[in-house]
Order: sequence, then C-alpha cells, then structure tokens
Amino acid sequence: MNAEIVTTGTEILLGEIVDTNAAWMARRLRDLGINLYYKTTVGDNLERITAVLRQGLERSDLVLVTGGLGPTVDDVTRDAAALATDRELVLDAACLAHIEAIFARWGRKLHDNNRRQALLPASAVAIPNPVGTAPGFIVETPRKGSGPALLICLPGVPREMKHLMEETVEPFLAERLGPDRVYIRSRTLRTVGIGESVIDSRIADLMARSNPTVGLAAHLGQVDMRITARAASAGRADQMLEEVAVDLRARLGEFIYGEGDISLEAAVAEAVLRAGHSLTLVETNTGGEIAARLRSAPGGEQAAPSSVVIAALAELGAGAPDSDVSQAGVAWAATTRLAAARSSLGVSLALAVCGVMDPAAGPYGAYRGETFVAVAGPAGVETTRLDVGGTDELARRWVGNGALNFLRQWLASHGLNTEQ
Repeated sequence: MNAEIVTTGTEILLGEIVDTNAAWMARRLRDLGINLYYKTTVGDNLERITAVLRQGLERSDLVLVTGGLGPTVDDVTRDAAALATDRELVLDAACLAHIEAIFARWGRKLHDNNRRQALLPASAVAIPNPVGTAPGFIVETPRKGSGPALLICLPGVPREMKHLMEETVEPFLAERLGPDRVYIRSRTLRTVGIGESVIDSRIADLMARSNPTVGLAAHLGQVDMRITARAASAGRADQMLEEVAVDLRARLGEFIYGEGDISLEAAVAEAVLRAGHSLTLVETNTGGEIAARLRSAPGGEQAAPSSVVIAALAELGAGAPDSDVSQAGVAWAATTRLAAARSSLGVSLALAVCGVMDPAAGPYGAYRGETFVAVAGPAGVETTRLDVGGTDELARRWVGNGALNFLRQWLASHGLNTEQ
C-alpha cells in the first residue's frame, strides 16, 4: 500500500507552529509496512485542499489527512473531502449525539457551528472520538484503472489524532493489509570524520540496492547512514538490516561512533566514563562550546567537570610557547591544564583546543585557518591538526566535532570500544 499525508492549517504554512503530526504519522505508517511517498501541507482554503485531496486519491492507495475538522469557518476539510470524492455532506446522528452529550456534560449550549462537526461525506465510516468533539472518518472512493483509494481524515489536535490512529485507524489498516502486509524496519549508523562523498564512493554498491536501501544524510561534520529493509516478517527485515550493518562496519567501522539518535558528545561522554576517566578542557577559538556540548549529554557533567576558555596560552601560567596556535602550544596547554586540574579536581585527561581566532577564518571564510588539538593523559600527550579555524558558529561546530572525534579515537587507540 502506498500512502501520502496531507496536513492542513495556514498557521503551519506561516511558520507559527511546527507540524509534528506528519512526522508521528509517518513513523506509524512505516511500522505498518505502508510506503509513504508524499507529504503535503496546505492552508485552510477549500479549493486548494480539494485539489490536493483529488491529486492524492489519483496517485496513492491511502491519503491520510490531519486538521480542519473543528467547528470554525476555516475548518473545511470535511467539505473538501466531500467535493474530492463527489459526495454530499450528511448529518451523522451518532456523531451528533456524541457532541450533544459532551456539551451537556460541560453545561454549555450547543451552537450550529458545533453541529457542523457531525457532517460527514455520504457513506463515510465515522471514527468516534472519545477524547474530543471532532470525529474522524474513512471514505473509500473508486479510481480509474486501479483499486479503490482510501481517504482517512483525522483531527489536527495531536492528542486526538494519536488516539484515533492507535485505537481505530491502525487496526483498520492492519486488517486491510491482511497477509500481504510488509514490515519496514530502519536503522541509522552515525559517522564522524569522513565526508559524504567519500562514504558514497566506498558503499556505492550498497546504495544501488533496492532492498535493503542505504541512504546518506549529511550534517555539520557528520554523516548518517540509514538502512531500510522491507520483508514479509519483522524478523526477516531485522536480519536484512543486520547483514548490511555488518558490511558497513567492515568498510567504515573506524568512523562509526554510534547508532540511532545518539549525539557525538553523548557517545564521547559515555566513553570517557566507561574508561574510568574524567576530563578537563582548554578552549580558545571554540569559546567553551565543546565543554557545553559534553555537559549537555547524559553523564556529561561527570565526564567533563572542569573547563577553561582562554584567549592566549599565557593565561595558563608561565612557560607558554611563543605560538598559541601550534602543535607545541596545544601540547603544552593540555599537559599544563591536566597538571593543575589533576591535583584540585582529580581528573585524569585533558583536552586542549587552540585555533586561529581571526573572525575572517573559517570553513567559508576568507581563509580556512587551522586548529590544533591535544589529549593529555597518564601515558603522555598526543596531538593533531584540523585544517579549519575561526570563531563563527560553523567553525566552532566543525572544530568541536574534530576535537571530540580525536578524543574518541584516542580512547579507542587505548583499548576502549567507543561506539554506542
């Protein structure tokens, strides 16, 4: 079964609210094994909603609509559904009785606009709404050259929509799918320290497959690899996912830091704690952002209890190298900070990040600049160079990812599995 989701509401188009309904419904359809090919948001306009529904019913087996079933004049989804399926609106007695009972319980007068909520397209199957006044409904409509299409309309209030989906719509769709149901499963492997184009070149054969599929989603300094499998059983779909995941780890394991929705900072904080370490940080051009990221993660306050932000190495004490942005400078910063914090705070590692502070530097600046990173620990100090510096938001993020990845690699090189 192929589906699309239509969300109505001018307030969504204006950016006044975020459409969380469509994302939630998409996940529920995926779990039912239903292919979702389109999402559309349309304002509270009868003509445009009708056009969107007609288009959807021509190209999809299922059109799932949320919003526009309330009592006000701009709630026109029921009218559009009737027009799109060439039906009249008729009063549903059971729905009206439900609305009347609610208003009686509230001790409020029922107005004509509230009665409008009991109007449904002729022959529609009402979906009772025990948590609100607006019923949903299901309309089955014929299509030329293929089987009938389903139009399912639900309230836009998230609590009401979710209740009707879980209690009525999902069981209805599962029964409709019957033995032909397909199970769709997905997994996401998260990488850092490797570009999207490089990953593409290494796994092009896997990305060319139709089932399971492998897709890439690039973020700032990170790339997600999403695997999606379709099978006749959940167990078989999970097995297919695992087979591809094993292959991806064999090819790109050194760059994979976690799975699911875990962030890089959360993976690193957990790795530091599992190794029995705690961390102090010294930052220049990143302005404390790396420490803030670590501390925002679960266990981060314990993993990184100490940090300082400096403009020059001399702020750490006497004996600083002449160059603030150098391998020697960052190594001195890490060892000096570790020595000071070890005695006062009991930390066992130091991460130092010293880069070009020029605002003109950065990934898209007048020049890229550079940043040096060092990790100091019981076995000494190790350093690396990142080919980007600067202080703007993008530069801080890129440098932060590079520094956290270097710490992750340092922990891995000392015998710790850092993947989460």
